Amino acid sequence: MRLLLCLLTFSVISAHAQFDVTMKLPRPNFMALEAIDATVTITNRTGAEAVLGGPGRAEWLSFEMTTSEGQQLTTMDVSGAELVQIPPGGTIARKVTVTDAYAPSEVGNYAITARVLHAPSGDYYASNRTRFSIVDAKPLWEQSYGVPAGFKDAGKPRKYSLSVFRDVDSTSLYFRLIDDKSSDRLRTFRLGPLSMVHDPQIAIDATNQLQVLFMAQPQLFAHAIVAPDGVLKKMAYYRQKGSDRPMMVQSVKGTFEIAGGEYFDPSAPAAIKPKVGGKGVSEKPPGL
Repeated sequence: MRLLLCLLTFSVISAHAQFDVTMKLPRPNFMALEAIDATVTITNRTGAEAVLGGPGRAEWLSFEMTTSEGQQLTTMDVSGAELVQIPPGGTIARKVTVTDAYAPSEVGNYAITARVLHAPSGDYYASNRTRFSIVDAKPLWEQSYGVPAGFKDAGKPRKYSLSVFRDVDSTSLYFRLIDDKSSDRLRTFRLGPLSMVHDPQIAIDATNQLQVLFMAQPQLFAHAIVAPDGVLKKMAYYRQKGSDRPMMVQSVKGTFEIAGGEYFDPSAPAAIKPKVGGKGVSEKPPGL
């Protein structure tokens, strides 16, 4: 009888402190030192309003990352003093850059789990365990330069590096900033999808900015400008018009501009062309 009462008590506590936690990563493979964003979705199954976090409360959202050998990396708390209220049966979603606190720099396989703390009961609720891989790629292009005055670390030697990352069902162009003296990788991020029908045009302008024009999709080109401190300064898109393909051309002053094609704004409302016998077709390319 005593055992039965204990089991019933445990059941009541569990029924009033339940959360469904799920986590998703945008894809299964990432470049070494690339920022990794995880989306955590939490559904309140307690039957009452749930309050997570807030001043003076414990961190309510954390992540655990392990290697393929089961070695645990440092646990990361991300919630701070943020107060979150979830109504009964309600759902919230949080997008967190998990690599802000730690980053798996070694090539290999990893797994990550999100944990939600229910402070009143002291119970943790874990999400699904998501596996991912860290890979690397040989540089497509590299060029050393000096950081100009007006930027952080002015005068220090740096290196721009571009790599082609071929994933399971996509190919992307990646940027990396490297300390040219120590070879430390300072910044890594994805510029966008890449089609190698046409080779990218790559140049450093008179102000030591990196300028790249590459084919992102059929007849669609992306023009990226990266500042000497490794920050993406501009990303613009151009469409090919018939045989008139966008090209990056240099002026006598060392500046670059795009000649040919036409400017395309992927954030603009998509034009709809009526189609006989069917629905209209949007001109906005997917994934932009």
